[in-house]
Amino acid sequence: MPNVDNIKIPYPTEGVIRSAQLSDTICPENSVQLAINMHFDRIGSMTTRLGVATYADDLTGSVTAFGTLNILGGNDRLFAQVADDISVWNGTAWTSVRTTTVETKARFSQFLNRTWMVNGNAGDAPETSDGGAFDDTDVPASFPAADFIEAGYGGRVWIVDASTDILYYTDIVQSVDGTSYVSPLTFDITTNFIAEFSPQDGESITGIFRVPKALLLFKENHIYRIYSTTNVDPYPAYNVGTFSQESIVQGKDGVYFHHPSGFYKFNYDSQPTEISRRISDVVKAIPRTAYPNIVGIYDNFDAIKWSCGPLTFEGVDYLNCQVRYTISTNVWTIYDFASNGITALVRYDNGTTIDQIVGTSAGLVGKLDSGNTDFGSSIYFEMIDRWRSFTEMYSSTKTIRGISAITENGGGTLFQYQTQKSTVNKWEDIDTIGEEYVSLFPNEVTEYFNLIRTRMVGNSTGTPIVFNGIEILKIRDEGLEHN
Repeated sequence: MPNVDNIKIPYPTEGVIRSAQLSDTICPENSVQLAINMHFDRIGSMTTRLGVATYADDLTGSVTAFGTLNILGGNDRLFAQVADDISVWNGTAWTSVRTTTVETKARFSQFLNRTWMVNGNAGDAPETSDGGAFDDTDVPASFPAADFIEAGYGGRVWIVDASTDILYYTDIVQSVDGTSYVSPLTFDITTNFIAEFSPQDGESITGIFRVPKALLLFKENHIYRIYSTTNVDPYPAYNVGTFSQESIVQGKDGVYFHHPSGFYKFNYDSQPTEISRRISDVVKAIPRTAYPNIVGIYDNFDAIKWSCGPLTFEGVDYLNCQVRYTISTNVWTIYDFASNGITALVRYDNGTTIDQIVGTSAGLVGKLDSGNTDFGSSIYFEMIDRWRSFTEMYSSTKTIRGISAITENGGGTLFQYQTQKSTVNKWEDIDTIGEEYVSLFPNEVTEYFNLIRTRMVGNSTGTPIVFNGIEILKIRDEGLEHN
């Protein structure tokens, strides 16, 4: 029977495309079925991700929320909520700066060189901080407790009471003498509100977010645009929304957010566009209870990440799943963190670096994409290639007589395969990849198959591993006789 020699599996420039979206018979050859804790930023290669390094001292419970303060000339601060305590990190230690009456999620926004905070419509009155204890500086009298806040748009502070679907706003900030501002701001509860967002229609207001030319108000399945106190969409502008304020992320080319139907990109002047069809089964696996807790972050370069909590797809459990979308290439991959669920994310500029700060259910405070371990634990990685035939006729049976893997720092990675006859999730070992750049496996490698896919799996605590390609050195075409 004829042999087929020297087949290079195409470089995975398309990243992850799940078979739930496209059958492997038509899926791009330059894609993979799954990549866990690997990314495709180096075009043509797969690289294991960096880790999570400790950023600040541990806190004494699950981190519910983060806030920041950045004042020109210094005094950069990171705020964190744990239960009813709000603490501030000054680069050396945490200091408690507020104790709330309830433990509901806090939200923060900066205006007038102070960080403003709300913690729910049944919580405390809004207060502000200049990096020290919270108080009522700049806060107008009778400003109500609220769930969400966006300070600064149009020279006002805007807050939302989700229980009544009402948006409140202060009067425009006024300057005293060209160098300072009137304090506190002014507010009249009988006039300074908007209540025309289909109030109490079974959907809650779930967030507000400032974009160029408008303030976006999200409900669970709709978005409204507020241009000013007198110019508001009377009806929803868009027919998707979000369940989580923290899933709304500003990227370099627009706003991104989660909805039960997928992840969306929104560039202000057009309809939101779904971007997550390639990982549709992963999106569907996110449980309803997780929707309000999805948190997202922009890496300040080219990727958006959303932490979705524990989920299961294809019979495999993922403890702390994070989906990652690369803006410039439209490529998806999946991260998983072995312990310490991610409960809060924020980009923080400390005056020296801009970091992706992560808070966990165990009170750990770290930074993403830093170091080679997750708080000292090894990083599990896995790549599953798409099903391949290597011949024009799928019905033809084959055997592989030689194969090689090209890696950098890949020593110890287990190389496996699976055929169409394999038991689900049962993999056959080929061998362990060696330290050298090219690892050759020249012996009788596989059983008879019509379709085959490969897998690389391992744990890493060192320099990220780069996978540059897989080459099939020799395939024997057995025809139809072994079907």
